[in-house]
Amino acid sequence: MKKILVVDDDPNICELLELRLKSSGYEVSTACNGVAAFVKASDEKPDLIILDVAMPTMDGLKFVQATRWLEMKNIPIIILSGRRNTKEIFDALGVVHFLTKPFESKELLETVAGCINN
Repeated sequence: MKKILVVDDDPNICELLELRLKSSGYEVSTACNGVAAFVKASDEKPDLIILDVAMPTMDGLKFVQATRWLEMKNIPIIILSGRRNTKEIFDALGVVHFLTKPFESKELLETVAGCINN
């Protein structure tokens, strides 16, 4: 079973994503900020990370920058953000998957499947 780490400071978004992904057969863990996500990603080695941008403690940009130099650099990341203008920043860091909030479940699941099956 493929493991996905969902990182968002909004517990409702985490719960929604967790339910959708688990119902599609994925193992899911969650974190509420970048620091907690960094620890979980280091310990759990997920197959995919779904990451919010605007979070306390360590935001999505700092998280991606930190993981790009470690053993986590090959874990695909889907950026999930309400800010459309941040896509170019993450493109420059090699993050190719970007979903804008609000998102459609079908689009999310297709993007997840595409990331995990590559």
